[in-house]
Amino acid sequence: MEYWAFVTAKGWPAYRSPRLRAVRGQVGAGRRVCCGVILGLLVLMSPDPSRADLWTDTKSQELMVTGTDHLLNLDYDLAEQAFAGLGDVDKTGLLAPFYQAFVTLMRLQDREPTRQETDDLLAAMRALIARAEARLTQVPEEPDLLLFLGMAWGSKAMIDGIQGNYFSAYQAIKRTRSYLDACLLHQPIRYDAYYGLGLYDSMLSRIAWYYRPFVHLALPPGDRERGLRELTMASERGVATRTLAKFGLLQTYTGIEKDFEKALPLADELLSRFPNNPELYFQAALVYSELGRFPEALEVGRRISANLELGRYHFTREMLPRYFQLMGKIYMDRGDYPTALSFFRKTIEQPTPRYAWVTAWAWTRTGMIHDLLEKRMEAERSYRMALAIKTDSIAKDAARRYLHEPYRKETARRTLPATRTEENTSSP
Repeated sequence: MEYWAFVTAKGWPAYRSPRLRAVRGQVGAGRRVCCGVILGLLVLMSPDPSRADLWTDTKSQELMVTGTDHLLNLDYDLAEQAFAGLGDVDKTGLLAPFYQAFVTLMRLQDREPTRQETDDLLAAMRALIARAEARLTQVPEEPDLLLFLGMAWGSKAMIDGIQGNYFSAYQAIKRTRSYLDACLLHQPIRYDAYYGLGLYDSMLSRIAWYYRPFVHLALPPGDRERGLRELTMASERGVATRTLAKFGLLQTYTGIEKDFEKALPLADELLSRFPNNPELYFQAALVYSELGRFPEALEVGRRISANLELGRYHFTREMLPRYFQLMGKIYMDRGDYPTALSFFRKTIEQPTPRYAWVTAWAWTRTGMIHDLLEKRMEAERSYRMALAIKTDSIAKDAARRYLHEPYRKETARRTLPATRTEENTSSP
């Protein structure tokens, strides 16, 4: 899944710059990000930043956590109601419009937003930043305000990325890092700030080596291990960002880290808590499959199929190719190559622009199976078909690699005691 320093709960078309492409996994369609929520929703701020200690404002905390949980479950109306309540307790007037802007953004994720819609969101974020920075001149060391500005600038960077304003996005990301660092300098126990920093470090540590000199001219370098520590700290000790950090860790473990044992408890917990979120079904299925727990993987696949058939929650018919690709991956992991190929064929026969990355994976994995069956000419054809797909998916990186060197089956997966399946941000 691709993100610069934010993850989405359902998979928003995230930061599109190939220079800032983090290995795609989650959160969707080569541009959609898996199972987290927009970075802007990380902030946990109390109502009046002019006071010294606002962390004890339990009403604001309750509304923000409740609203964010509803948003992660894609219950937009309930999220909107919770965030609207912030207007009654937040004397700064910053929190309610900030969170409401992201409810609007999440509502747009099932379609391509218009330029006017993203312009309106960008204008709203600029206005909030201006108001917050004006307040900062009065209380320059207020951690709540520094945290808010870090998240607001991060959110602006995301919207700039959607619009293709990459230079502005670079600048905004730099401001994000600066404000979050300042927040922790003044209050090291503000653990929610570690979520944004963790995503930043994780993403920038994955930039391809040939892009790093250019990116590091504009941004401080990331650190993979530090990013994992920061996300873990937020997931264990954060308040507003605890659940969001768990989404980020799930994406990281199922993506570039490929640490499926650590992903397992996160996938189980989040799917049980947020059953309306399709991304979590795909993530859980992937983890089960990678761990060799095929009965559980197939059971999650069955649940996805039932939800698609009935149009439940946010399962749309547009997700069918992704479902077929998932099932093909499970059967491929299981060693049932004929069934896997039939599912990959269904994926290829129903391409959609939104899920072009799924089509690329179907072609790539078809080639991998042909290599295992020693059908090299057919494998090469499949890899070339994957490379022809218009997407930034890492499926094309795999296809390119196996086009030059035939795929060989990976070391057998460790099978845990009965339970799991497939789907990943980097390979659904």
